[in-house]
Amino acid sequence: MAGRWTARKLAISAFVLFHMAGTLVWVMPDSPIHRALVPWFRNYMLPMGLWQGWSMFAPDPVQSTYTLEAEVSDARGLGRLHEFAKVADLPWWRKLPRFRHPKLSANLLSDEYIPQREMAARHAVRSLGIAPDAFPVYVRLYYQVAETPPPGTSQADPMAPKTIHNLAAFQFDSWDEVHRR
Repeated sequence: MAGRWTARKLAISAFVLFHMAGTLVWVMPDSPIHRALVPWFRNYMLPMGLWQGWSMFAPDPVQSTYTLEAEVSDARGLGRLHEFAKVADLPWWRKLPRFRHPKLSANLLSDEYIPQREMAARHAVRSLGIAPDAFPVYVRLYYQVAETPPPGTSQADPMAPKTIHNLAAFQFDSWDEVHRR
């Protein structure tokens, strides 16, 4: 019994140490040490949504709202639209488990997250349930960018035009390519 308890404490301590080291490395300023250590923690930090975006604290914070979407065209020319989660539109009880989703959308703008763009494109194709005989498919990831309302107002003009910002384009030749593990 004592051996099992010691093993459990060691495992928990190792996880806490790994998590703290990953967080410390992730928020470290850009340097040769940062660039060398980030790959060790990337597969843990990114899927868990544990990274931080400090632009909201910048002297000139982000002034736009980005909505990530994917336009998917199949071999037959049929086009489909996948809208990624918009947490702001959900009631509070559905927001809680999804509160980290907007972080992925916001961070895909950075070139550091180019591999995650392909991951997002694959997710869009899987979510749309495209049949194997409809491949190859072409995916265009883009943002609809809306300016935030001016200070002192409560809502943005819903009729104001949004700007389209193309992010990436992908071609997936087979169903297996999209559903690989």
